[in-house]
Amino acid sequence: MSNRSYPCEFCDTHLPQEKKRVTVSRQRKGKWFIFENVEALVCPNCGHRYFDAQVLEAMEQHIEHTPADARPIEGWAISLKG
Repeated sequence: MSNRSYPCEFCDTHLPQEKKRVTVSRQRKGKWFIFENVEALVCPNCGHRYFDAQVLEAMEQHIEHTPADARPIEGWAISLKG
């Protein structure tokens, strides 16, 4: 993962982003995909996450072709709309 040496595009802090492993959720056609241990650079001020193109491409590929070892989970979708 490359280092970012320019300010965060959301909060403009000049603090260096921190390499971390994060959990990312994506929704596609009514299905949720949760990716664990995703490498990201995280802004220490606002928490915005930056991903390399290879990481984004890998998530897209796993959404299109869900691996056999993916774990199904149970969840509830609840709308708070009146």
